[in-house]
Amino acid sequence: MTDAPLPLDEVPAESDRRRVGPRRSEASTQAVLEAAYVELSEHGWRGFSVDRVAKTAKASKQTIYRWWKSAACLAVDSALAKLGEQKLASGDVRDRISALIEPLLIAVRTGDGAHAWRGAILAAADDQEAGEAFRAWFSECVKIPLRHILAEQALKGAVRRDWDIDLATELLFGPIWHRLIAMRGPVPESYARRLVESVLKALAPG
Repeated sequence: MTDAPLPLDEVPAESDRRRVGPRRSEASTQAVLEAAYVELSEHGWRGFSVDRVAKTAKASKQTIYRWWKSAACLAVDSALAKLGEQKLASGDVRDRISALIEPLLIAVRTGDGAHAWRGAILAAADDQEAGEAFRAWFSECVKIPLRHILAEQALKGAVRRDWDIDLATELLFGPIWHRLIAMRGPVPESYARRLVESVLKALAPG
């Protein structure tokens, strides 16, 4: 028994078939991301070289630019790829909010993570598509879950009802960006709890 032919509107056009290229190799992708992260750590965003990334990862520049739209997109992706798995805590609100920022704080404190993340943030600021990728991560992994947590707390009366999600995220992350970019200072291990306390204090019912 032979398979019935596809309807004409479901048959891929010849041009569509030609556009299908080789799929990304997971190992090659990880090699490029790792090389890009090292490049950011050692040279920062202003000195970032796709040529060096390609050489280190044993990949061609053409392949890299086929997988990433710009050097900035690669830089941002390499930093985001270093984030550990986000483990959403239950119970105490302070633990739940702290869990949203711990992966970033751990990445920043690990090795040359502060230098790499400084470069990634500058890359996101310089390039529109890289900035969109960074904001998409921030929205999905921080802003949306934080909004849910604060909404629950507002219903319990622990947070004032006119709370502002933008203010909350700025209070939570603004000091981190300040330390990384402006002050180039270390991010202490106790920082997460202190930041969470400042947010809850600012949003407490008056």
